[in-house]
Amino acid sequence: MTDKSKNDGNEKKIVLMFPGQGSQYAGMGMELVFLDSKTRSYFEKASEKLSIDLLKVIEGNDDKGRDLTQTFFSQICIYVLSVAIKEYIFYGTDIFRKNILCSIGHSLGDLSALSSAGYFNFDNGLDVVVKRAEMMEEMNRQAEGMMAAVLGLTKEEIGNMIWEFKQEVFLANINDYRQMVITGLRENVEEFIAFLKNKSSAKVIPLKVRTASHCPLMQPLSEKLNAFLCKIPAGRLETDFFSSSEKEFSSEEKIPAVLSGQLIKTINWLESIEHLLNMGAGIFIEIGPGKVLSNLVKRISQKNNREVKIFSTDKTEDINDLKNFLNERF
Repeated sequence: MTDKSKNDGNEKKIVLMFPGQGSQYAGMGMELVFLDSKTRSYFEKASEKLSIDLLKVIEGNDDKGRDLTQTFFSQICIYVLSVAIKEYIFYGTDIFRKNILCSIGHSLGDLSALSSAGYFNFDNGLDVVVKRAEMMEEMNRQAEGMMAAVLGLTKEEIGNMIWEFKQEVFLANINDYRQMVITGLRENVEEFIAFLKNKSSAKVIPLKVRTASHCPLMQPLSEKLNAFLCKIPAGRLETDFFSSSEKEFSSEEKIPAVLSGQLIKTINWLESIEHLLNMGAGIFIEIGPGKVLSNLVKRISQKNNREVKIFSTDKTEDINDLKNFLNERF
């Protein structure tokens, strides 16, 4: 039997990763919701607070046509599901906390990561997600944005393309060595995609979002969010938080500025993960829907010749495999 009083030098080696908007899909998390009453209680609490049955939204059975294609609902449901999964895995297992290097989020995932790290309680985090999503929906109505993944070009190559295009299209995400995300107003992004396809063999995949996130166009929203965050009671970090927009660990005092600032800054997932690998991170756990972040870490770690353990929590089977691994290892 494994001696759990020893952890084979793995202190502070676990990274908890939280996905952002675009990872949502109809039916996400429903198996766990129906198996675990505590998971379901998070959705019930949020649904009561918002006077919306979020489970019907996720299942695609909402009678008012509300679904996960809408920014407001996708962001809220991803946050609630991510927090619920984290609690399902780690509830009553404080022995793991001392092994967590940090929590890190991808865009919206910052809010889930900060809840995981103890800075937000569930309600405060939900309030911020709701406010953020409401403001984004309002911006969408005024001028619809668009984001698209570009596969096959380096940061430098797509930067040169954007410079040559000479219209307001921006680099939103640097996800790995040849996966970037562009952002801007829909009409500009659509024109740039046509320009890009004419100039290169890159593959372009429009994302399931209607906002122009992580660029200067979000400056008005960034300022409003910062004012709102200053009204939220200051939290305390129980474990460290790493910002993928600042590419560094964030102190409690800086978190409001980090959260509002990431709306206008590029998310640099690549350099953030490289930094954590160099610190000795060896276990990466994606908490929330999908496997986008897991796949990115797999490619980045392979490129850096690092052997790491990577877990997703998209399915109940994945979650149980993770829990078995943690129980054996720690």
